[in-house]
Amino acid sequence: MKENPKDALLRVDMEAGRLIKDGFLGEDRRPVSDIISQDLDTLAGLQVSHVELGRAMRRLTRGGMDAIGEEADVGDYLVKMEEYMGWLGCPFKDGRRAAKRNTWVKDKASGKEMRWTDLTIHLIEAHAFFQGRGSAFRLEPEALAAFLKLPGAETTDFE
Repeated sequence: MKENPKDALLRVDMEAGRLIKDGFLGEDRRPVSDIISQDLDTLAGLQVSHVELGRAMRRLTRGGMDAIGEEADVGDYLVKMEEYMGWLGCPFKDGRRAAKRNTWVKDKASGKEMRWTDLTIHLIEAHAFFQGRGSAFRLEPEALAAFLKLPGAETTDFE
């Protein structure tokens, strides 16, 4: 399928070295709209929305903000954050900027861990974009939903 011109311009900004060092796509060659569509299909099967995921991620990130550099106890999770100077702009050109902040989250019961950035939260919540396969910050929708213990996803297993 041929990529539409708007997606082609977006893809250029998402390539490695344009807005961020490693880019947003990894080795994924699918059109951006196809990446989003397939991830939305996955979420529909789980009956979970990208907005719910983003909100749950944001709650955990906020829970760790008072203890930047140290571990914070946030309910079922331990959260550790690192913050850097500056901002990252959204590649979707919506005028949004996100602080350069990394969040590591560990489920206390299972020991499983996930990490994300403030920009990752925005991309998921606002654009349903989980990034391309092989991207350093790609989060698989079903794994994220299970990790965050959202209704409908609690039985999903992931590595």
